[in-house]
Amino acid sequence: MTGSWLRRMTAGFGLPAQDLLRAILSGPRSVEVTGTPATGLELFLNVPAREALARFAGTPLSGLTSALPSLATTHSRIADREIRKAAWYAPCAAWVTACPSCCGRAWLPGQSVLLYPQAVGHVCRRHGRWLLAHAAGSASIPLTSLPEILTAHHRHVALAQARPEAAQVVALAAAVVWSWQVQGWKAETVWQDRARRLASVTGCTPAAVMPHALLAYPETIAVARLLSNPPWRQRLRAKAATAGVAAAETMLRQEIGRRVERPWLADWLAACARIGPRQAARTDPLQGWLLKSVNGISGDALWTVNRAAARPSEYSERAGLLTDRPVRSVVEEAKAAFLTGGWDPAAVLHPPRRVP
Repeated sequence: MTGSWLRRMTAGFGLPAQDLLRAILSGPRSVEVTGTPATGLELFLNVPAREALARFAGTPLSGLTSALPSLATTHSRIADREIRKAAWYAPCAAWVTACPSCCGRAWLPGQSVLLYPQAVGHVCRRHGRWLLAHAAGSASIPLTSLPEILTAHHRHVALAQARPEAAQVVALAAAVVWSWQVQGWKAETVWQDRARRLASVTGCTPAAVMPHALLAYPETIAVARLLSNPPWRQRLRAKAATAGVAAAETMLRQEIGRRVERPWLADWLAACARIGPRQAARTDPLQGWLLKSVNGISGDALWTVNRAAARPSEYSERAGLLTDRPVRSVVEEAKAAFLTGGWDPAAVLHPPRRVP
């Protein structure tokens, strides 16, 4: 994050970040700086301000943005090209605290290294940790007792490298798995066991960790890998053409059940669809995806999710649907452990406009 970088750069000299920023941007033309490091974690610069920063750093702007990708993002409120503008605002995308062991000397007392994890940067594989969002210190979940998370992340990385639409696929898969989570399966033991292990390493109760993305991460990636597999999509289209969409749906459910190690899943989903066929057609993201796939729809449209079926982006909303405890106490407990922020497959993000 640009704001994190500037804070750490000035801290090494004992300077307030705001003072150095104004000095960098000063010149013959007027300068406008909105907010302070205390009011916003991220620093946004318009084009003239970025050029001034590059001159100060003695590095071509292209090289600076290559090393600091977030610098290339301009907030819509400061897109003016006539004067140098900077603003401290809340980040426009999910962010995490970097792994201290990986950062070395870049990590300063009281100055965390904050970064945007993008698609797969939420796990430090070297040190086996799920990174969380904590602006003033390190925060992460040790994965020693959760080896299936590291396995899923390895597969997630491979998916992201192979498929440019991987982020959309994972978001759809998260919605599919979420539609199972809210069923409140009494016979489900995998998530219960994982929740106990996660609660143990975070110091929280199981209810506080249930809404976290880590809980269903292995299943989400397993579904994403299947849905993004072109040969499998071709098999589904062929099955639908010869035996009908219902037969293709059964085949898809059975394969998903095998991959997520729930052999009973196909029968359960079929029963749910029979009980409420009209509601399933509107709120079942898997059925919606299948209908689009067998009808030859491709591109971004294939991965869109009906709003009624989407996984809620707010931790509190997910908690309200997964636990009988008072939502406020659950969220406060999760927030104390820094579980309510960070990477999330279905987070509602508002990316700022990029200015060339």
